[in-house]
Amino acid sequence: MAITDSYFRQINRLRISVTELCNLRCTYCRPEAGIALMEHKDILTYEEIIAIIQSALKFGITSFRLTGGEPLVRRGIESFIRMLAKVEGIEDLAMTTNGIYLKDYAKILREIEVFRLNISLDSIQETKYKQITRGGNLSDVLDGIEEVLQLRFKNTKINVVAMKGINDDEFEDFARLTLERDIEVRFIEYMAMNKSSLASENKFISSSEIISTIEKNNELIPLPKPALGSGAARVYKIKGALGTIGFVSAVSQPFCDSCNRLRLTSEGKLRSCLLSGGEVDLKSILRNNFSEESLQDAFIRAAHLKPRKHSGRGHVVMHKVGG
Repeated sequence: MAITDSYFRQINRLRISVTELCNLRCTYCRPEAGIALMEHKDILTYEEIIAIIQSALKFGITSFRLTGGEPLVRRGIESFIRMLAKVEGIEDLAMTTNGIYLKDYAKILREIEVFRLNISLDSIQETKYKQITRGGNLSDVLDGIEEVLQLRFKNTKINVVAMKGINDDEFEDFARLTLERDIEVRFIEYMAMNKSSLASENKFISSSEIISTIEKNNELIPLPKPALGSGAARVYKIKGALGTIGFVSAVSQPFCDSCNRLRLTSEGKLRSCLLSGGEVDLKSILRNNFSEESLQDAFIRAAHLKPRKHSGRGHVVMHKVGG
């Protein structure tokens, strides 16, 4: 049985934030002083997440992405992913990670068939990377990426949040990482969270400007949308390159008309949209007179809360919803 929202968009993807914890404090995600953390009892257990996934599968939601915070910092994450691998019906299991622990986990993730990895990396200059992440070591991420390439993961993406005046001098360097690597470097427009407009801060730079920068010295060829893992990105290739370049234009060219996902927070809220709409509390259902029917009804209610288009305002706490 398929699930659709009020505007007849079919929902087939679920992003799952397994933790709000992270080993970095990126400037656009967390305050410098850190955050007040929830108690462990207030986040979903792995067994509760499995129950939610099994309910989602009954609606034809077959693509799942694990996010955080940083998913690899949650205790027992390896055992949880092994549990997921045994759930029948999952067609696509992906993870978004900052890559710090990837060198240690890549072989395990490959072994238990996490199909796709998105690796967040906003600078390939060591000093700048440390500034953006407030202390991260670039070499940890680069070593993890090389390990992933050695293990021949498919459809690996490097997620770059594009920020004017911060990493806009690196766009061509990022793009040219694809010349000899089978990866997709994906530029994501900066969102000014908790502002009256997503583009209100001077860090915003549009995808069209990024494309123009890269095209100054490189011939970009537009590609048809891939069947798997393309999401809302427009995809290009530098002529002769092994890999590809994607552009996610959520601010300048919102793709709400084709949105096919719901989001589950680590505290059990099923969100209809990253920015707008509403949410349904699945944790209270699971922990109070739980029934399969009540959980499935919650999915239907969440889908019908999806707005036709997001508000254009970023009033959301990023570390709680997984981006």
